[in-house]
Amino acid sequence: MIRILIEAPILTQSGYGEHSRLVYKSLDNIDGAELFVNPLNWGKTGWTADIEPGLKARIHKSISKFRKDHEIQKKNNNKQFFDIQIHVGILNEFVKKSTTSISVTAGIETDRMSPEWIKKTWEGINKVIVPSNHANSGFDTSYTIVNEATNQKVKELTSCPSMERNVIPYPVKEIEQKALEFNTATDFNFLSVALMGPRKNLENTIKWFIEEFHDENVGLILKTAFSSGSTMDKKATKEYLQKITNPFKDAKCKVYLLHGDLLESEVHSLYLRDDVHAYVNIAHGEGYGLPIFEAAYSGLPIVATDWSGHLDFLSAPFKEGKKVKEKKLFAKVDFQLGEIPEQMIWKDVVPKGSQWAYPLEKSYKKQLRNVFKNHGMYKKWAEALKKNILENYTEEKILKQYRDVILGPSASSRLGNNQHQEWIKSNAEIRLL
Repeated sequence: MIRILIEAPILTQSGYGEHSRLVYKSLDNIDGAELFVNPLNWGKTGWTADIEPGLKARIHKSISKFRKDHEIQKKNNNKQFFDIQIHVGILNEFVKKSTTSISVTAGIETDRMSPEWIKKTWEGINKVIVPSNHANSGFDTSYTIVNEATNQKVKELTSCPSMERNVIPYPVKEIEQKALEFNTATDFNFLSVALMGPRKNLENTIKWFIEEFHDENVGLILKTAFSSGSTMDKKATKEYLQKITNPFKDAKCKVYLLHGDLLESEVHSLYLRDDVHAYVNIAHGEGYGLPIFEAAYSGLPIVATDWSGHLDFLSAPFKEGKKVKEKKLFAKVDFQLGEIPEQMIWKDVVPKGSQWAYPLEKSYKKQLRNVFKNHGMYKKWAEALKKNILENYTEEKILKQYRDVILGPSASSRLGNNQHQEWIKSNAEIRLL
């Protein structure tokens, strides 16, 4: 019997919660595998009740099994032993607890990984799993280790070369729709699903939309919040949106706010409404972009920044004339890479000097207009994209990829790591090459 520990925010209403449940499902009910779950928190996000009852019961059983085993080992003055450890979350929180250790992380939304994350790859991670090629590219970040006394280069800090890197995306979900009862007064509507925060760039999403469609019968539906579905959060969200929209009180176009905790079936129904015509995301960066993915496999035309994780699934084979070639099938918003704002620096996670995409106002407005005027063409692109995703991102295929990586041959032991860690731990300055 293989004992597998899953350390993960598995019950949270977050992207990492989704990731955690995906890992669990890939190993659920496998003969010869015994699952132990240590449930973690994730930021300020709450725990969700919106989990299929059977799956939720099995997860709680694995949580109970972990806690009972912990008490037994503690009583006998023993440490818990596991054949495989899977940690789901940010890399700097990883602590090796098994011979075979696997990190499952969404990676980064910026152009580089922090030196702390790169150092972690030398601390016993056998395999890492990320959802996108953008996230995987972060492990190519390198830093120069400089001796502070002599100001001379000592060594180059790169990811551990024997750590196995794997890209496994999210799968399509088959969810029965539960329509939300609300009406829109506008004939054509864009949709955006995102939490408030600097990275999601919602202020410009809204402001530039209103400027472009100021005198037209067009709407922007926002499913958003700062962190939760509480009454206080709703009040704060409304006040924030009013500050953005107050200068445009005479505008004919409309911005709609959807706030509160929704079931997955309700969120997915938004992508299929007759009065929703396209999806918008001009975030500065995405490790993957679950709502964009859901909108894409639902057949909605997409307006998005032409950078980061969502590019993996926004292209597909497309026939133009007599030729079929891989084509980006979304309205691409141009951007410039630039340094993140100071308030986005996150110790041990997002270092100073990191860059992300700054979508260009002129390009965003142009692409909104293009989708509005030529909706038929973009809908044709969306249907081709939907077909490609539904064929290649099935849950069966994705869960198999997870099983193959997690239960496949163990990565070879990495000799010489202790020596490598010695100079990493020395009090040296780290400079990005």
